[in-house]
Amino acid sequence: MAEEKKDDDHHHNNDWLDEEMKSIQWPITKSEQIDSTSLLKQAAQSFFSSASATDDGTLQSSIRDHSASIEPFLISIRRVLHRYPELMYQERMTSQIVQRVLTDMGITDFTVGWAKNIHSKYYDAATGKVIESSSTTNGGEETNDGGGHGIVVDIGSGQEPCILLRADMDALPIVEETPLPPDQQGQDSAKFHSNHHGKMHACGHDAHMTMLVGATYLIKSLEEEQVNTGGNFPFPGTIRIIFQPAEEGGAGAKRMREEGVLTNFPPVKYAFGMHVWPTLLSGQVGVRSGAMLAAQDNFTLVLSGVGGHAAFPHLCRDPVVASAAFVMNVQTLVSRGMNPLESGVVSVTHIDTGDGAHNVIPAKATIRGTIRALSDDALSQLREGLVHVATKTAEAHGLSLASTEFAKDSYPATMNDDGLFPLASKCAGLVSDTGKHTPVDPTMGAEDFGYLAQGVPAAFFFLGQGGDGQGDAATSGCGKCCGRVPTNLGLHHPEFNLDEKVLKRGVALFLNLALRSLKELSEEGED
Repeated sequence: MAEEKKDDDHHHNNDWLDEEMKSIQWPITKSEQIDSTSLLKQAAQSFFSSASATDDGTLQSSIRDHSASIEPFLISIRRVLHRYPELMYQERMTSQIVQRVLTDMGITDFTVGWAKNIHSKYYDAATGKVIESSSTTNGGEETNDGGGHGIVVDIGSGQEPCILLRADMDALPIVEETPLPPDQQGQDSAKFHSNHHGKMHACGHDAHMTMLVGATYLIKSLEEEQVNTGGNFPFPGTIRIIFQPAEEGGAGAKRMREEGVLTNFPPVKYAFGMHVWPTLLSGQVGVRSGAMLAAQDNFTLVLSGVGGHAAFPHLCRDPVVASAAFVMNVQTLVSRGMNPLESGVVSVTHIDTGDGAHNVIPAKATIRGTIRALSDDALSQLREGLVHVATKTAEAHGLSLASTEFAKDSYPATMNDDGLFPLASKCAGLVSDTGKHTPVDPTMGAEDFGYLAQGVPAAFFFLGQGGDGQGDAATSGCGKCCGRVPTNLGLHHPEFNLDEKVLKRGVALFLNLALRSLKELSEEGED
């Protein structure tokens, strides 16, 4: 269960957080906010009071202008978050940063304690081992983390209809090698790079949080103070904003769904999420109907044989040869076992036979890898086929399949709802440089947003950040000698670099989705 906001760090020194907050470039003082956001308020009020399902462009331009106006604010927040990457279920400091920014913008009634880790073990980059969740290290400090660092904010009337905006929070066990951005050249790299060695925001989750913080700031600015009600918004219903831990293998979205993030009153009708995407050009926003990302599972197999001297293989039952045969045999699951019109992946990524000598045939081999498909049914088919091939391959070599283990939480396919696609593609076009959404193919990457999409109609977007393709920072320069920093390197790359211009686009997309979906839902309720 989630819990009301409280100081979840009362036993830790918060001097670091106080110091980091000094670097946040707030757009305006509170006294100036009413005037500066009046055009956005007027545009929103006009949009929701109009009988038309569309607007005359005033709301679109107002959202674009206001999102752009807070760009320094967004960049400063993103760089603070970037300096404190934390692995799944360890996002304590990350959560504190987001909570402090929310509080400083006048939002204090959010809930924390979401996405508790129900599993006892997970990977820790500090040790490189699978460890107990109750005894971890985080940035050099001893912690007692079992997760629960997620945050939920409800803004609006607290009544139906309700839509959900989501950002993920966790980082990866990667040593950062990203060159400094041009405006940081010659400065202390500690002011930009990860402060947690071996951990890095190499998948853009720091950007996703920043975009959602920016959208929250602008949504909050729409509030009109009322003496009797304590607040009033021009939009009907509620916008539920969630900062979700443990996307990178921890199924944090599943935990939050189990804890009630979709069903707590007011129940969620639509859910929206997005991801920066280096293979799309900056300015493009990709979306499609149907499968957007793959269903995914991990496997660990142990083949058990008979070890012995390498000079006498006839006296052994060699798991190395059997493992090699399995790697070849299992490829037929896709090439011969699946419908050619469907897609699947079987990748063996690790074979471990221990640290034996050159002249020793091991007694067992551990095989690890991943399976992926564009539907949950196809993933199930691959899972069953994998076990069958492993069993029969082992038997053919005189071995046994000693154990089979799959992920505790396999990820479902992320399916974009067909009925939401007109709205999703329209909003993508409104914030893209081209004026239209960019059609994209589904990817074999996986996202635990799929758990939310299982529960309610949902749409997930790719925000292009790969540069303009005309020799900009994405395609030229190394960042080390000429100040140009590539932004089209793949996700999870140790030199992954964010095109920070995408931040304002993400804010605008979140805001358009929230306001336009609420109007659509409220009009459906009136019919």
